[in-house]
Amino acid sequence: MAFLSRAILSLPIALSSIAAFAQKPCDVELRHGLIITDDVIRIVDKGQTRVQINNNNQLFIRGYWVDLGEDESKVLEQFSQGIRQTVPELVNLATDGVNLGLSAIEQVVEGMSDKEPEVLKTQLQYVERALMDKFKRGDDFFFIAPQSLSQIDDFFTKEISQKIHSAVHGSLGAILVSLGDAFKSREGNIEDRINDMGQRMDIITKEIDKSLQKKADQLELKASEYCEYLNTLDVTESRLQAIVPGMADFDLVQIKS
Repeated sequence: MAFLSRAILSLPIALSSIAAFAQKPCDVELRHGLIITDDVIRIVDKGQTRVQINNNNQLFIRGYWVDLGEDESKVLEQFSQGIRQTVPELVNLATDGVNLGLSAIEQVVEGMSDKEPEVLKTQLQYVERALMDKFKRGDDFFFIAPQSLSQIDDFFTKEISQKIHSAVHGSLGAILVSLGDAFKSREGNIEDRINDMGQRMDIITKEIDKSLQKKADQLELKASEYCEYLNTLDVTESRLQAIVPGMADFDLVQIKS
């Protein structure tokens, strides 16, 4: 099980001083989705791009170009850079290690029998889909859905944890069927294999919970670290809304405390 522990718990990101835990996390909400590429930022509402920023200096609202002066373009650039300094790292932190952990779970569970439980594959797909509905990254983009950043930890410790538990324990039936077939054909000692399976399932479940709690703690810490940045971003957004009133229709950052 050392491989499983390393795989699930390996999260390749350096965190800052533990003193940041002492800070009270601000209650930050992203009210719209964001898609970020090297050149473009899109603020998305109900699957449609409502605001688009090209190269940090060109603004479109509802598909219409907004002509900005030099000083106004500087505010837009500050807003764009503020998004780029925070969101991609949050997406990276949310996704790093989770897919690796899912792969490790699949390998361990499959190793208990010669047949791959179909229910495991289906349930893990549900887990991946739930994750990608909130956070997604590709070779050339980052995506984050509308959500409260102060509740990211609940997403991992409750929703994702429950789905992974269902995936692992839902596989038990298929594995037992496979073990029954092995017993009928007199392949190995079925009692030893069943006992071993139960022990592995117990370890897997505990490692899942430890992994997801660690992920939640990291995200909570990062959100706390970003509180000042997000406050600054909110102020910059307010300045931009004063310059371009149409931006107020798609208010992105909302800080409640």
